[in-house]
Amino acid sequence: MIETGIPKLDEYLKGIPEGKSMLFYIEPGVEESNIGIHILHHNLERGLYGIYVSSESSPKNLKKAFNDFKWDIDKYDKLIIVDGYSSLIGAPSEGNYSIEEPHDIESYEDALLSIFEEIEGKGVIVFDSLSNIMDMCGERKALEGIERINKEIEKAGFVAIYNFIAWPYKESVMYKIKRIFNAIIEIGIVEEKTVRQYMHIKKNDWGGNEGKRLEFKIFKPDGIRIYIPKICVIGPVQSGKTTFIKNLAKEFTPVERLGTTVGVEYGIVDYKGYRAEIFGIPSHERFLPLIKKFAESSKGVILIVDSTKPNELQFAKKLLDIFGDIPYVVVANKQDLPNALKGDKIKDMMNLDKDAIVVEAVAKDKIGIYEVFEALVEKIIEGGNVS
Repeated sequence: MIETGIPKLDEYLKGIPEGKSMLFYIEPGVEESNIGIHILHHNLERGLYGIYVSSESSPKNLKKAFNDFKWDIDKYDKLIIVDGYSSLIGAPSEGNYSIEEPHDIESYEDALLSIFEEIEGKGVIVFDSLSNIMDMCGERKALEGIERINKEIEKAGFVAIYNFIAWPYKESVMYKIKRIFNAIIEIGIVEEKTVRQYMHIKKNDWGGNEGKRLEFKIFKPDGIRIYIPKICVIGPVQSGKTTFIKNLAKEFTPVERLGTTVGVEYGIVDYKGYRAEIFGIPSHERFLPLIKKFAESSKGVILIVDSTKPNELQFAKKLLDIFGDIPYVVVANKQDLPNALKGDKIKDMMNLDKDAIVVEAVAKDKIGIYEVFEALVEKIIEGGNVS
C-alpha cells in the first residue's frame, strides 16, 4: 500500500493499493503542488521509488520545495525526475529523464516506460500539473494518453498522483477526467477568518468513504497538518488547566500570577499529523463573558475537573453548557490523589450525555492528555462529516 502521509486521509482511503490513480481536483487559487510533494517525500522516506513529472515549472522548484520543508533532496537515491519543462524554454534538462517533445503526450509515455524497464521496485509517481499537460498536448489527446499511462502504471505496480487545477473546461472534458481516475480528492479553501484548506473525498473506488472531509493547512517546515483553529480548555480554579496545556502543547504562552492564571493562555499542539491552537480561559467570574465569546467560534472544548473535588462538578457543568452542542471531552484530572473519583462516577454526577467521553488523567505526569486530544479531534472531524 502507498500512503499519503496524512494519517486521517490514509485512514479514510484505507491506503492506496498498487496500480491505482488519484487526482487532486483543485480550485483555482489554492496552493496545490505541496500536496503531491508531501506524498512524494513521505514514500521516499519509506524507501520506495518516487518519480516526479515536472511539466509546469523547472525541477529546481522541487529542490526549493524540499528545502522549504527542511528535507534533504540529495539523500534519496530512489528519486527520479522527469523534466517536461526545460525543453519548453530551451534550457538544459534538470531531470534524470528529459521530455524532448512536451507538446506530445507520447513523449511522457515513452519516458515512463523507459523508467519501468530500468528499475525494480514499487512506489509513487507524482505529476505536478495534469492541467498544464492538457493545455500543451490538447485536452482529448492528453486524456487519452493519461489513460494509457495509468494502465502502464498499473502493470508496474506503482501509484499515480495527479495535481489538477479545475479551470472551467468543457463539461465533456470534466466528465472524462472524473471517469478515468480511481480516486478524486477535491481541494478548496474554507471561507472563514482563519485561512485553511479542505480535502473532500469525491471518489474512491477501492475503499469508499466518499463525502468525508478534512480541513488542513500547510506549515513550513512541518508539512501538511489536519488543522483545528480553536480548542478551548476550561474548568474550575486549580483544576489543572495550565498544567494540561503546558504538557500537551509544543509551544505554550502562560499568563500566571502567584500560581493562578490571570489571562487567556495559548498553546500549539502538533501530534500525529494534527495541529490545533488551544486557548486556556480562567474561570473567575470576570472571565465568564470572555468564555461566552470564545464559545461562539470554538471547534471543540476540553473541560478539566479536579477528581478530588465533587463539590465543583456542577459549576464545571455550567461552564461546559456555555459551549452548547460543540464537541467536548471531560478530563478527570488528579487521578493519582487519594479519594479521586473515577470517570464513570464523574459522568453520572455531572449528568452528561451517555456518549460523553470522560478520560481519567494525571496532567502533571502527562498521563491521559494525548488520549484526550485524540478523542476530541476525532469528535470534531467526524462531527464535521455528519452533513
